[in-house]
Amino acid sequence: MTSTRTWQNVLLFTLLTAVFAISYSQSPLYTSNQYQYFVHGLARCGQGALAEDWLASTADPTPVFSFIVEGACRLDVLPALYVFYALLMGVYVFSLIGIVESAAPVKTSPLLLGVFFTLTVFQHSAALRYLLTGLAGPDWGYLFDGGVAGQRLLGPVFQPSSFGVFLLLSLSLHLRGKSTLAVLSAVFAATVHPTYLLSAAALTLAYLVEMFFVQRRPKQTVLTGVAALAAVTPILLYTWTLFTGSDPALAARARDILVNIRIPHHARIQDWFDATTIVKLCLIAAGIFAVRRRRLFLLLSLPLGLSLLLTLVQAATGSHALALLFPWRLSTWLLPAATAVLTAELARRIVAVTPARRARLLKIANLAILALTLTAGITRFWLETGEQALLPSRPVAAFVAQHRQPGQVYLIPPKLYDFRLMAGVPVYGDFFSIPYRDRDVIEWYSRFLNAKHFYESADCALLEELSWQGVTHVVLPADFAALCPALRPLYSDPAYRLFELTTE
Repeated sequence: MTSTRTWQNVLLFTLLTAVFAISYSQSPLYTSNQYQYFVHGLARCGQGALAEDWLASTADPTPVFSFIVEGACRLDVLPALYVFYALLMGVYVFSLIGIVESAAPVKTSPLLLGVFFTLTVFQHSAALRYLLTGLAGPDWGYLFDGGVAGQRLLGPVFQPSSFGVFLLLSLSLHLRGKSTLAVLSAVFAATVHPTYLLSAAALTLAYLVEMFFVQRRPKQTVLTGVAALAAVTPILLYTWTLFTGSDPALAARARDILVNIRIPHHARIQDWFDATTIVKLCLIAAGIFAVRRRRLFLLLSLPLGLSLLLTLVQAATGSHALALLFPWRLSTWLLPAATAVLTAELARRIVAVTPARRARLLKIANLAILALTLTAGITRFWLETGEQALLPSRPVAAFVAQHRQPGQVYLIPPKLYDFRLMAGVPVYGDFFSIPYRDRDVIEWYSRFLNAKHFYESADCALLEELSWQGVTHVVLPADFAALCPALRPLYSDPAYRLFELTTE
């Protein structure tokens, strides 16, 4: 009996995960943030000549994630990362089910669970993102599952932030009385992506407060706190050792570059606070209000209060260090949890007002919606894969990949983000892919400015300095204004030309 039940649960997890993941949809490999977060893992695996890339030589901010990418690369199963990410999406959706069970149970009937799941899938689907983006603009695409400041747990690509799903799993585990596993789950999220350290701390604090003041379990409170501290120590030490600068002036300059130049859309309140932020805060508040007489109220309201307090402090002080802690990033898991509570209540009301004789129609409606979201998710992946294959940079990247040699370094237009991974060669620098140690940030910015100046000014004299810095090849747009004598042509297509930088 137990074995049968286990297999039923595995089957249910697999089925619902597949439906959710396909409906959510993913982007093809080497898209968006993967330009940055795949570099260390692929370089250590020996992919192309990436081991010689400057960015790959800088301190790795997410070593556990890089280990996963390296492992998939060494086993030659990089496409398996699509499946790995789909499993994380399964953790996400089942964690939401576990969370709402403490406030508005949805497992009381298969119909109620089906309605809740269907609504949840639709809220997260590529189909709804397409509609919201088309009707209201790109900032509205992740209305029900994305936090403020353009940050979210999920997203179209597999990246370190995807492991934030373990924050939701942590909350679900604590609500089931598994507090030690809960703090370990939260710490795991922060270990893969240290930007979740504040979220893990906020959740752990909420657990300890509830256990000590509400449940009156001082011994368990102490043991759980010790477990959390022991588990988080390695990533705290790693982050502190590698990314805390010894020169305050250098560190301040690096933080200024990150906040005001590279990621203002994540780090500056005036850049990300808009109408979507207000709507999302209202959803979080409504979800918390809905559980005001439940355990979940404290577990959500305390982290929200901490997030709001630190956000106000950052706004008042203008602290770049606090801005880079992203206190508003707690919204990435607060919003899905709150929305799930509201969705569960909506599902309960839909089922309650549906006469028994119409239950079959409700099931058909569920299946129709799921069929629509599945079709949209598959279509989105197919279209984006086709668009990626037709990018103007693909031919020159393919040529370089076929002819690359050790010791080559490529100067590329700063916004040619995908070139490094697609060609598998070291690049001088681009705007997207960045390091995080202070001296590396300043070096990155210097490289970016040098490249930007060359491509904007077409000043051939700059090539001599770039040659001293190791550049051996130059990729130019087909309409570039100058033909520099130091450049020997190697390749040309309608979009880009490739040159070898001679030293004669």
